[in-house]
Amino acid sequence: MNQLTQLREAWRRSNDQSSNNDNQNTIAAFLPAALEIQETPPHPKARWLARVLLVLFVLAVVWAFFGQVNIVASAEGKIIPSARVKQIQPLEKGVVKAILVSEGNHVEQGQALVELDPALTLADAQRLQAELHNLQIRRVSDQALLQLLQQPEAEQKLIIVPPISFDPAMNVTAEEQALQSQLLQQQWQQYRAQMNVLSSTLAKVRAQQAATREVVSKLQQTLPIVTKQAENMKMLMDKDLISEINYLQVEQERIEQFQDLAAEQQNMAQLQAAAAEVREQINLYYAQISTSLLSEITSLHQQQTSTREELNKALDLNDKRILYAPVSGQVQELSINTVGGVVTEAQQLMLIVPDEQILEAEVFLSNQDIGFVHEGMPAEVKIHTFPFTRYGVINAEVINISDDAIIDEQRGLIFSMLLRMESNHIRVEGKDVNLIPGMEITAEVQTGYRRVIEFFLTPLLKHRQEALRER
Repeated sequence: MNQLTQLREAWRRSNDQSSNNDNQNTIAAFLPAALEIQETPPHPKARWLARVLLVLFVLAVVWAFFGQVNIVASAEGKIIPSARVKQIQPLEKGVVKAILVSEGNHVEQGQALVELDPALTLADAQRLQAELHNLQIRRVSDQALLQLLQQPEAEQKLIIVPPISFDPAMNVTAEEQALQSQLLQQQWQQYRAQMNVLSSTLAKVRAQQAATREVVSKLQQTLPIVTKQAENMKMLMDKDLISEINYLQVEQERIEQFQDLAAEQQNMAQLQAAAAEVREQINLYYAQISTSLLSEITSLHQQQTSTREELNKALDLNDKRILYAPVSGQVQELSINTVGGVVTEAQQLMLIVPDEQILEAEVFLSNQDIGFVHEGMPAEVKIHTFPFTRYGVINAEVINISDDAIIDEQRGLIFSMLLRMESNHIRVEGKDVNLIPGMEITAEVQTGYRRVIEFFLTPLLKHRQEALRER
């Protein structure tokens, strides 16, 4: 009951005070302006506003002291293709015959991209093929002649040689076969003619040897008889049974036969030497012809090998006059657009970005941030074409940082940094839009955390420290 009475009394006093305030406000309204301001009591909302601002200030100080924000190193650059992007390059200089794709087209593996004029490489291939064909024919002809030389002497007396047999795979025409057979016949006849001359010379020497041998044999048989007669005639002459003239006649005949025998024996030795010389000439001529043929066959074999390699290279170059897509992907950076234009060796004609290719970004980091960034740190990539506030960012990872700085005219010393992007497309208006090399980006690498209050205290502390060091 007492509590109820106390509440009623408090309510009455409050109403009385409000009435007094109202009366004071009413009275103050009729006072002069200066007195009106002095006599008017403060509005209670002002006190509440001051209290709210004070609370907000305290909360802001507490948040600045305890709250932390990310520290990021920002670097600008562009999207670049990774090493797995395929460059389309010609092997040698050529003329564009047809351009079969356009910028941005999607191609399948093995699809033709560009066709170059094959006139030059085709002419080289045809020329080398003709040279290889002629070398093969010459080699077979020389081998046929060598086989004839290696036949027994009795079979070498053939006047007409058989036609040359060529491998059907060589595609030798009837005219070429007839010409080579005729050439082989002439070479064989020339060889046999020279061998016949040497053989005839050897036969003559052997005939002379036979005749001389007969004379020597005759003298060897008659000389002892004449010698015996001379001895007997000398005995008779010593006994004065015959005259000296008779003895001298027999002695003269003995001496003549003795000298004739010696001369014929010398002639026999000379004929033997002549026969040996002719046989040596025959063997030498055969060896020269055989060696020449073997050397030529070896040389032709080497030329065949070299020409076949050049032919394979020419055919390969001719096949590569049509450039095909090595992988399935999208055509980028197409640098040719004129049929009949000239392209040089190893010139980049286009890039094929493989499907699901992970793109990379090359950015340049300022010198003041290089000490806080290292490989493996996460990063966020903002595409300038697509505002990140609307389309978001693409996560990435730092995969490489250059070891030395690059001099930039505007920014000074900067470091190149490579990022691997986790996606090669971005969601725009409900559709996936592929990112292409060359797009400008800004990469932000989180290097740590910092309290909010440090943003306000750091400049003050910096200036204070610098001011204390000054004179």
